[in-house]
Amino acid sequence: MGKNKRQILKRISLFGLMFVLAGVIALAGSLLHGSDAGVLIRNVVMALAGTGIVIFAFTMEEINGRFIYRNDGKYARFGLAYLGGLIAAAFLPYLPVTGWPFLVIFVLLGVFSDGLTGLAAGSVCLLMAVNFAGGSFSVFWLYFVSGAAGILVFSTLNDEFKVGIPMFLSLMILTLCLTANVILLSREQLSAAQFTIPAINLLVSCILLLISLKLFSTAVIYRNREKYMEINDPEFPLLVQLKNMSKEEYYHAIHTAYLSDRIARRLGLDDAAAKACAYYQRIGKLKGDNTWENVSAVCSEYHFPPNTKKILKEFVDESERIVSPETVVVLFADCIVSSIAYLFEKDPKAELDYAQLIDTVFQKKLETDELWGSEITLSQVHEMKKIFVEEKLYYDFLR
Repeated sequence: MGKNKRQILKRISLFGLMFVLAGVIALAGSLLHGSDAGVLIRNVVMALAGTGIVIFAFTMEEINGRFIYRNDGKYARFGLAYLGGLIAAAFLPYLPVTGWPFLVIFVLLGVFSDGLTGLAAGSVCLLMAVNFAGGSFSVFWLYFVSGAAGILVFSTLNDEFKVGIPMFLSLMILTLCLTANVILLSREQLSAAQFTIPAINLLVSCILLLISLKLFSTAVIYRNREKYMEINDPEFPLLVQLKNMSKEEYYHAIHTAYLSDRIARRLGLDDAAAKACAYYQRIGKLKGDNTWENVSAVCSEYHFPPNTKKILKEFVDESERIVSPETVVVLFADCIVSSIAYLFEKDPKAELDYAQLIDTVFQKKLETDELWGSEITLSQVHEMKKIFVEEKLYYDFLR
């Protein structure tokens, strides 16, 4: 409960600051462009109302578990991106409207949250730029449509984060929107000069997207990949020590990790962290008892990624409430592996009804209050149960 209160206070503080600063930026932008009192008040009100919608969208999408690229709890990161978009909106009116790089702003706000929140945040930034410039709403629709398309194509990426096709599609749609809304409606005779600024916009957007997404993938997507590749190797020294201490514990970890990895991938969870938790859930035994103090010491000694340490704490520490869906996956995988191994130990030739056994495990777990604080959804629980049943051929390896 204390942890949840701290999380709520952090969210309220950061979002409260974001709300206030959005109003300040709207005020400063209006003064910068010499807006009269009525327009100034309108801009501030629209910025505050829009920011309130953005905060609500971010909160609801986090509660419903719809974030992409593990953005849960990253309030400061998203807040800085959003405020940066508003600051950009205050200065973009000094450029021709065909040169506004709003595709980049929409995409970045989308990858820092999710599709709905990114669309809401990008729309507020775009609206403020149009208001500051005193532009027409054809400009708004031009960048809204291209920005929405950018968010959609980039939200489909997986952990491979291959941006080639999304880059091509988003830039192509931006080209079509610029052509349809600016060049074709120009009253001047077509000339090469009319295409210069849109071409520069496309080039700048492409470069900024490449740089921004490269930094994002390095800082977020691939930050712990090398470490996970190291610790999730069955021949990692810690696992070798576990094997030397107890082959039973080692093979239990191997089987639990296999199932956890498969299920976490299918559910769209952090499969690398779930697999690591499954491998090292009992690693504290190398230091004696499998207490959280011993497990934590091992995590610190080998510099485990923060998310793995968090999941392990929820799994090992009895005083810690289970929150992460990844912890739930490992919990069920561990229980099912233990149950099947126990039955095979009693009778190695036993013919087990895996579907019935899995159903029993799920019923018993769901009847307790162990998962009441978890963020896993009922649909994910049903899908997880289905995957366990599909793996019935694998369970013969536990004999």
